[in-house]
Amino acid sequence: MNKKQILLLLVTLLITCSTNAQLLWKISGNGLAKPSYLFGTHHLVDKDQIKNIDQIIDLSKQTDAVVGKMEIPDPATAQMKMLQAGMLTGTTMKELLSPEDYQLADNEFQQLMGAGMAQLGMMKPMLLETLYCSMTFMKAYGMTKQPEAIDAILQKAAKENNKKVIGLETLDQQMDIILNSLPLKRQAEILMKEIKEKQKGIDLLIQITDAYKAGDMAKAEALEKADWSMTANEKKPLIENRNNSWLAKLPELMKSQSCFIAVGFFHLVDDKGLVAQLKKAGYTVEAVTL
Repeated sequence: MNKKQILLLLVTLLITCSTNAQLLWKISGNGLAKPSYLFGTHHLVDKDQIKNIDQIIDLSKQTDAVVGKMEIPDPATAQMKMLQAGMLTGTTMKELLSPEDYQLADNEFQQLMGAGMAQLGMMKPMLLETLYCSMTFMKAYGMTKQPEAIDAILQKAAKENNKKVIGLETLDQQMDIILNSLPLKRQAEILMKEIKEKQKGIDLLIQITDAYKAGDMAKAEALEKADWSMTANEKKPLIENRNNSWLAKLPELMKSQSCFIAVGFFHLVDDKGLVAQLKKAGYTVEAVTL
């Protein structure tokens, strides 16, 4: 796998953590002239595995705007920004890891993708962790290629139908949150924990994916809390803080137009998730059956 292929895969993984009504919600009331919708996505699930996906896409076309974590940029722009944000400066993975851990990481990545630390050692540890977890899962799940992100499919359909596409954050903001929320040394520790407990991580991702396909929010919430790789406080910038930032923007967006909001499934679950928070804000949020 060459450098360009690695970057393309990483971009896809970063912009996108069968289904039933618990993945699709209608938002109304609280002064809204037209209803909006909220849909949970999963970047490691193929479009064809999502029940009623064509009807979901058709529903998105009926709204005025598709809203996502961000407006997905063209690949060339994404690669350039990835290079800017994802590369280490002033240090390397060899300096962040012990000699034993560096060799272990090198062996694992060589076996996984034919590129070791000589090629990847200038990438930030959280970027490598994202790549490692996703590729080990895909291999265990028998996937031969990265699925096209449902977020991208929805945004493409919106543009083809002359609908607005609105991002709740920029690519720069998203990469800063993912890649810079933790000190590099801690990022390296998380990466090595994932490598040393690979099967445990694969099993957890499989359970999360199965919960997503079943639309089981309660199970997904329990599994997210069972994720041992990061502390609850370390996860806050990735999920809770972003939910709060988006919730500050969504009321005005929904007031002026009907929106189809598609964000990662974990942003919907628990009492800090978008479903519970929108209800708390006075909206009527109802599960949709197609």
